[in-house]
Amino acid sequence: MIDVIAAATAATKAYAGVRAFIEAGKGIEDTFQVVARWQGHASDILYASQRQEKRANPFKKLVFAESAEAEGTRIFAARKKVTQQRAELITMITYAYGNEGIEMWRECVREVTEQRKREVYAQQDARDTMIKSFWIVVLVGIAAGLISLIVSAVSNQV
Repeated sequence: MIDVIAAATAATKAYAGVRAFIEAGKGIEDTFQVVARWQGHASDILYASQRQEKRANPFKKLVFAESAEAEGTRIFAARKKVTQQRAELITMITYAYGNEGIEMWRECVREVTEQRKREVYAQQDARDTMIKSFWIVVLVGIAAGLISLIVSAVSNQV
């Protein structure tokens, strides 16, 4: 599963790279490659945070998880950081490349978002579904074995 903190760290590194590229006056192609990397990590943060809100694992909540307030605060902080970085990127791109640069950036965002939806997130959802299905089969098998054991024990006593 995509971790919000790991994605936030990666997004921050990519964001620093974008700033450095723009400040150094690098070419638009080089800069937008780094912007695409940042956008991928930012997309991961938003996807993972939405996913954690929707699919809370009760076992994890009982045994391993931090308090709901702490987890919510962590997700909120990651989202706000992405929002702030996005606003700063738009400003930097506008200054460095003008309105044409912003349009190129928006196109880059659309492409990365669609690619993530098709590839990465679909694979993650499939993996999670497969793991859940495996455990359901195991638990049903254990339940069937227990029922069979109880039935045979009762029939032997009668």
